[in-house]
Amino acid sequence: MRKLTLFLAILFVSVLCSACINNIAIQELNNKAQEYMQKGDIQNAICRLESSVDLDGTVFETRYNLGVAYISAQDFKKAQEQLNEAIKIKPDFADSYYSLAVAQEGDALKVLEDDETDETKVEVEVVSQDDDELSGLKNISDQDAKYLVDTLAQAVNSYNKYLELKPQTNDKDEILAQINYLQETATKYAQKYNLTSDFGVQE
Repeated sequence: MRKLTLFLAILFVSVLCSACINNIAIQELNNKAQEYMQKGDIQNAICRLESSVDLDGTVFETRYNLGVAYISAQDFKKAQEQLNEAIKIKPDFADSYYSLAVAQEGDALKVLEDDETDETKVEVEVVSQDDDELSGLKNISDQDAKYLVDTLAQAVNSYNKYLELKPQTNDKDEILAQINYLQETATKYAQKYNLTSDFGVQE
């Protein structure tokens, strides 16, 4: 069964270079953050990147890498905030939209995991029989259902923007399959909770 998130496929991508950053302190903080990420020390990486943002919030690389680090820490709301800031600085960088989509998926999945117990693994189950089509979906509040549907719609839009900017990407088929999966998942929750769901069809 497909996972709702692909966040483990996201890597901390360092696009820093001396020409990009004039402030030596920011350069050093970002380089140290990359070292921590490579060692799996996510919290120390986040601390360095947050300090870098405090020094200068206009550096794209810092915002982007902080967003990716927050994804690794599964703090998806903060990841979205940083990636949206990165997009404002550099709107044509395709990977920002991919990472944003992953953060949005992760945020949506949190809704389904909130009530998970140690004995129960939460999954979005799609039952093939028409009569039981919605029976495998997790019971959540109406408010959470709306948030889930809306957030998955945002993820679809972000993935579509990624493909628009990077149409020849090697993972195009996987992304298209994920878009389809997210649309189906959101539509089923929208049906179960009588919500409006409006997704375009990706060609």
